[in-house]
Amino acid sequence: MTIFARRTDRYMWILVPFFLFYILLSFWASGNFFFWDTIQLGAKHALFFYDTNFTQLFLPDEFDSGHIPAFGMYLALCWKIFGKSLFVSHLAMLPFLLGIVYQSMHLLKKYVHKKYLHIALIIFLADATLLSQSILVTPDIPLVFFFLLGLNAVLVNRRNLIMLAGIGLVLTSMRGMMVTFALGLIDLSMSFRFFNFNFKKTTLILIKKIPAYLSALVIIVVFNYLHLKYKGWFGYHQDSPWANSFHMVDIRGVIYNIGILIWRLIDFGRVFMFLAALFILAANLKSLKKDEKVTRLISFFIIILVCLSISFVLYKHLSGHRYLLPVFLSFSLLVIYLIFEKLKNEKLKYSVSVILILGLLSGNLWVYPTNIAQGWDASLAHVPYYSLRIDMLEYLKQENIPVEDVACTFPNDSEFRYMDLNNSKLKHQKLNLDENQFVLFSNVYNDFSDEEVSRLESGSEFILLKEFTHCNVFLRLYQRK
Repeated sequence: MTIFARRTDRYMWILVPFFLFYILLSFWASGNFFFWDTIQLGAKHALFFYDTNFTQLFLPDEFDSGHIPAFGMYLALCWKIFGKSLFVSHLAMLPFLLGIVYQSMHLLKKYVHKKYLHIALIIFLADATLLSQSILVTPDIPLVFFFLLGLNAVLVNRRNLIMLAGIGLVLTSMRGMMVTFALGLIDLSMSFRFFNFNFKKTTLILIKKIPAYLSALVIIVVFNYLHLKYKGWFGYHQDSPWANSFHMVDIRGVIYNIGILIWRLIDFGRVFMFLAALFILAANLKSLKKDEKVTRLISFFIIILVCLSISFVLYKHLSGHRYLLPVFLSFSLLVIYLIFEKLKNEKLKYSVSVILILGLLSGNLWVYPTNIAQGWDASLAHVPYYSLRIDMLEYLKQENIPVEDVACTFPNDSEFRYMDLNNSKLKHQKLNLDENQFVLFSNVYNDFSDEEVSRLESGSEFILLKEFTHCNVFLRLYQRK
């Protein structure tokens, strides 16, 4: 018992600076309004349950995207207990953030010697998309936590924890259902040596493993059955604001989406991870064939990538960076193992690690030209927008320009109560450059077409009335001549 306690204490001490970082990060971000998809998946869902006192299970069609709305219920419950505020909303994410750190440490120590755990954990958690999601009130943080919990449970064959992780994942989102399926495949693969299939043995293994996933399956079936019976649809409906995203693409669209997928995998500093992996794999090609851990980690990455990229590739607009967070993390695990187990020189291990950390963190500074749509919720590059929007609203107030007379697009086109958690039903006007008198434009707004941007910037129809800029993010107010 004493030895076990000492080992636990030692690992807990490793976690202290990381716990402290995420606590400070949550407090730092606690005044930020709801941003990007969190306006719908967080604020709109939660306010519905908060205002109806949980008397209804199903959301209104205008913001029902087919997910089991457990995250909105959780957030609304936090508001009922602690008060409805941005502060409470951000702190509601903290248990999951600390859980991610804890599960990450337990995952890494299965593949990395304890003397490298500190720096390995920094690499693992330094992904720009994970950092960005960490300052948002988003269901993707619980999803990452339950994914890591499930992966850890699979690796040590803890059936009860696998069941818990599966339930958590399917309650989080439809993507969580895909991740649960991926974990099931990984769980199954752990019982076999590659290319050695036996039907009888496989059947017996399935009988033993399936029960851990039955609870998640029952939740999926029951919810979607009730949803279909009550609302007449599940997944999405033709009048849904997201219906266009679920249109299947043709072969050209598939090729295009594969290109986008590759871009997402190397975007925001992750290109350094892939370069490091290629370098180490090429240098250790012969010895890798005998390393079962490498084979397993590669298979984990491929299984998760395939499961999460099917919808990414086949549908029109399901290509957000955050959709691939389990893919990013499974690849990071592979790269970390390669660095600390396959590089023999100690200085080289640390040198490569530092380069990777700096490369990953640099992803938060990547800002593309205005005509290239960027995943603004996928890196910390969006952070200046919070203060810029506040400055612009103050300017509109000073100049007596009504908010409802100013046109705007996503993610700034919802009623203010859904972004700021106040009682204001003010909302920007819908964008129509043939009619709008005032237009609010930012490089954070991807929904402006190249033609609309050109019309605003040409000076022939609109003049630039006011601009706020900070760290490559700008917010501009245009007025019709």
